Amino acid sequence: MSEEQWRTGLGANCKAWRIPQCPFVIECSSAVLEQIRREVEDSSNTRHGERETGGVLFGVQGLDRICILACKPLQSEHAVGPGFILSEKDQRRLAKLITSAATDPEMEGLQALGWYHSHLRSKIFLSARDLQIHSRYFNAPFQIALVIRPESERPARAGFFFREPSGEMRTASSYEEFILETPPPEAPKIEQPVLSKLTSPQGRTATPARCERRRTEAICPRCDSTHIRRSRRTGPVKRFCQFFGFYPYRCHECLSRFFLKTSSDLLERSRSGSRKRPEERKRAFQRTRREVLVWGSGILGFLAFLYYVIRDNGPKPDAP
Repeated sequence: MSEEQWRTGLGANCKAWRIPQCPFVIECSSAVLEQIRREVEDSSNTRHGERETGGVLFGVQGLDRICILACKPLQSEHAVGPGFILSEKDQRRLAKLITSAATDPEMEGLQALGWYHSHLRSKIFLSARDLQIHSRYFNAPFQIALVIRPESERPARAGFFFREPSGEMRTASSYEEFILETPPPEAPKIEQPVLSKLTSPQGRTATPARCERRRTEAICPRCDSTHIRRSRRTGPVKRFCQFFGFYPYRCHECLSRFFLKTSSDLLERSRSGSRKRPEERKRAFQRTRREVLVWGSGILGFLAFLYYVIRDNGPKPDAP
């Protein structure tokens, strides 16, 4: 099939992204986008709780564009937590999944064009661990990464990440985010087109991507990630811990929750962030005052009872 026939044959079933910084056009089948959207939403509401998911994107490559026509999910064991952090066993499965297109008759003529994964609690970006996976298993100039961020009351958002002509990758955010809309119930099912094997152009040597690790004082004690954020305090015990400098944090990658002793630098950065509204500060003050009064009254009552029990009433009179 010629490149011109390929373009006209897929126009009705594919969506295209022409990003100025990207050296090629990204096309993706609408059926693949719907499959990924359902997989991400199902994984965020499983009986085991919220879990991030991911997989490999397959398709064909042209001279100035790529087209994603299929995807296969990666069955992760989630050894570290609900985040999409690949263990050694998961990485072996990923390597086997990438080469599965050569032996699967249903994927004849397709090749691995990149990978996708979801972020449940963090923004759309590539972490240092994501960049290591991309550089190790998807180091070709035309291979991309797709990050999906599901929303509870709104449609899921997504963004592509790719290597620019200089070989570098923008990882802090995507150049162009888009929405994965839920199709109407009466919409007909879109079948994936069958393509003959497309001869790919001569491979180009990939330039290693450079990534500067952001300096921070706090890391996740479970997965050693630096992408963590302050979490909400709940309960009197957790509020009591803040008087000793311990604050709750949640990891963006493994989604685990833990306490860290906040240094002065992190405390200043948290204070310089978004401040609460006056109503929220008033409610928080009233809630804290109510808890202090309840706990204080209980402690005073206990001390009064203890004093009544152990007090000395003097010598007892002798019996006649």
